[in-house]
Amino acid sequence: MMTKIINILKDADGLVSGEELSRWLGITRSAVWKHVEDLRAAGYGIEALPRLGYRLVDVPDLVSAAEVQRGLGTVKFGSRVVHFPVVDSTMNEAFSLALEGAPEGTVVVAETQTKGRGRLGRAWSSPKGKGLYFSVILRPPCAPSDAARLTLLAAVAVSEGIENNVGVRALIKWPNDLLVNDRKLCGILTELNAEVDRVNFVIVGIGLNVNTVPSQLLPEATSLRIVQGKTVSRVSLLQEILRVFESRYQAMLKDGYGDALAEWRMRSALDGRTVRFAERGREIVGTAVGLHDDGGLLVRLADGSTVKRMAGDIRI
Repeated sequence: MMTKIINILKDADGLVSGEELSRWLGITRSAVWKHVEDLRAAGYGIEALPRLGYRLVDVPDLVSAAEVQRGLGTVKFGSRVVHFPVVDSTMNEAFSLALEGAPEGTVVVAETQTKGRGRLGRAWSSPKGKGLYFSVILRPPCAPSDAARLTLLAAVAVSEGIENNVGVRALIKWPNDLLVNDRKLCGILTELNAEVDRVNFVIVGIGLNVNTVPSQLLPEATSLRIVQGKTVSRVSLLQEILRVFESRYQAMLKDGYGDALAEWRMRSALDGRTVRFAERGREIVGTAVGLHDDGGLLVRLADGSTVKRMAGDIRI
């Protein structure tokens, strides 16, 4: 209901009376007033003039359902947006919603996370109102072995969405990081609920440093604000990422992963570079030489042999 009120006020040319809102929304005027007060508490500046009506005078920097869905234009991705001012982890909330039957494309987004998660149990810093912290529920008709390629597809979608929206080309560090100038901009985490031969659902969690300042980041990280030298609209960026993600996902369902993998290879941050990884308690050094069609990273060792990595950490 609050989303509908915001959309009406944004589209209005001037004041909208409480009576008009009541009639259009099919609720009482006292209910209208209550929703307006809730919107004010969320940060919206709504002016109320006695006997004249309401007028929207200020919009907060929130990635709320009302803001994200307005003009989004997708079919599934973002058709339902669950917004939290603060949450432990959008991954946890999305997982719970998926277990309850939430539809594919449901987006869980938060202004901040108290226990944001990265790969291998690492924490993800989530300064309030500075980044994009969101998870998307997918229900792909595929086997659990395809989860690795879904992570790669998500990385391509986020990289393309960033480039489309703000003009910054973020390269992909296998398997799930986006880098700008070799500094981490974004991390992607994929978790699934599956049986032996089929996936029930996949949660793709994305943490993206948007307007984060240096004092809020680790030395090896960066943000779009640092790269651009100006503030970036989080709502506009999230909308574009969801549009590209849905387009890439639907293309994959129809034609397979070929196009996404080809784009991943063009955006790789590793090709031809020396990389290190741990295996059986020892460090292995080699040259990243490409991506296998199953999503594994190909590394050529000093003896000329090539190994394929399907999981684990890779350091440049």
